[in-house]
Amino acid sequence: MKTYKIILLLMLTIMGQQLMAQTEVKKPKEAFELFFGTFVNNDEVALGKLNDYLKPTVDGQVAYQVNFKETSQEMINGSVENFLSAFPKTTAAACKKEAEDYFRGMFDNFKKGKLTVKDVKVVPNEYVEGQKIAEISYSVSFLVPSKLTSGPKGDLSKIKAEDLKKYLVQAVQDFKNADKTVTTDQNFSLYELKEGNKIYYWNGSPDEIVSNLTDFYFESFGASE
Repeated sequence: MKTYKIILLLMLTIMGQQLMAQTEVKKPKEAFELFFGTFVNNDEVALGKLNDYLKPTVDGQVAYQVNFKETSQEMINGSVENFLSAFPKTTAAACKKEAEDYFRGMFDNFKKGKLTVKDVKVVPNEYVEGQKIAEISYSVSFLVPSKLTSGPKGDLSKIKAEDLKKYLVQAVQDFKNADKTVTTDQNFSLYELKEGNKIYYWNGSPDEIVSNLTDFYFESFGASE
């Protein structure tokens, strides 16, 4: 009988060690906050923490190499070019700086979106035996203008530089003085990843967090009649 007790005790000890060994490096909520801070807020600190967190899962490499300043400027340049292409070349050339300020203000307000994690459910992954998924329910709030100045009316190919410039300067102020809070509810999944005796949470397409928010954000601007 004593032998059986010893064997049972050893089995329980081994099982306990295995259960204790599978530890979460970060809770799903913490991991998601790093993804959100990186991809929505463009926070350098969050990016550094996210890369440190994921380093063991990518053989010690840097998971995300992002230069926020460069990517932000590229996005502004592309938006400005597309926007000004609808106007006469002389008008577009005269209003380039104002157009850059306009899109910078618009994007800066987006990057200041505030996250609230409402619920986290860890459920079995039906496609991968023995692994789990953390289902994140959250809301994001943005500050937007309750009334956004209307653009110049009429044939865009005949718009004068002074009229377009006046509109853009006022619209920049509208974004700086954004006075309306809009909130959207969203869901995102993080997948359990086991590396050694540690459990990590990740998603291979974190840019979906941004794409799920952009339509809501850009449709939230109120235009004056």
